[in-house]
Amino acid sequence: MPSQIWRADRHTYSGGRSSFIIAVRFPRHMTLEIIRLLAFEGPNILGPQPSVLLQLRADRDRSARLRAALKDAAQSVGVVVGALDVAAADTAGGALITASFSTPTPVLSADVARYVVAGMRARAAGDESWDAEEELWQLQRRRRAEALPLEALRLAAEATARGVPWFVRADGALQLGYGARGWAVRLGALRGRGSAIPLDEVGVAQGGTTAPASIEVPWERIGAIPVVAVTGGAERGRVAGLVAAALRGRGVRVAWHRDAGFERARELLAEPGAEAVVAGLEPGDALRRGLPFERCTGAAVLGLPDPLPPEAADREEQARALGVALLLTDSAGTAALGADTPEVAALTAYAPCPVTMVRGDGAAEQAAGALLHSLSPAL
Repeated sequence: MPSQIWRADRHTYSGGRSSFIIAVRFPRHMTLEIIRLLAFEGPNILGPQPSVLLQLRADRDRSARLRAALKDAAQSVGVVVGALDVAAADTAGGALITASFSTPTPVLSADVARYVVAGMRARAAGDESWDAEEELWQLQRRRRAEALPLEALRLAAEATARGVPWFVRADGALQLGYGARGWAVRLGALRGRGSAIPLDEVGVAQGGTTAPASIEVPWERIGAIPVVAVTGGAERGRVAGLVAAALRGRGVRVAWHRDAGFERARELLAEPGAEAVVAGLEPGDALRRGLPFERCTGAAVLGLPDPLPPEAADREEQARALGVALLLTDSAGTAALGADTPEVAALTAYAPCPVTMVRGDGAAEQAAGALLHSLSPAL
């Protein structure tokens, strides 16, 4: 699979379940200022699985100190850090330090990075009032509270082996599969308390069942459903609406939203009874948190948001963030790209599926038609 969309200058990508970006400024007097901190929870500009990117500006090369501090903090808190890579490049004002690593706990790991920065700042300033032990204890407590039960990890591993998508829902349930082919269980049930949530034939939650010692999962009917991702500029909502309306006209039960952030898109994927999901993805969240799914049937990138989200370094980075949807598209699916935006049109080389270039006043209708054509075999 082409990987240039997922490049990160001076960084390497490794597996994991989530990622984040940090940028920190180190003036000559060692005042530390966090410029950018993004926690990726899905496929993103670094790779198909979430990982971590950390960027710092310093008065001089402090990469060795940063490497040691990140490793020590991660080990003390108990978070997984894989393939840690740290490098420095000279700049006019000192050095730009870049680090990358994988982690299955992006939000917590982002706070570990904040802890590291705060510690380096306090040490440089000789601030004896900063309580490192208290901050560390709070992070350790969070890690224990947020850790998945062993049974949840077992189910997630089996789902991955079977090619079944999974994620942890905001309501505290482990979601296996999507929509009408989905099944969920509360994490509390897997810890030996609470109730399981078996799903009926159309994916409707039926609470109140006591969790058995070993959860019986109906793997034979769990899996993915067609997912269409539409992102980019203002036309994304219109295209999503056109595709959803056409599918409903064919009798397909559709879960859709014209401007879904990360959490709203996850809700669509877990919606009981849905036979297809059509999501107009909010471009800022696509850059800030990554995409909420691992595969899709069709994708469209129609221009760039105007103005760009404040987290975007430039138009090229925003285009790469939106272009991740292309790399997640099935080879038998279809991608539609806005030919009127050079940064978007340049993504053509990275699509693993047929690409339809759309342009002009009829771009929305052209994109909707191409996406519907790709959905016909899946439905």
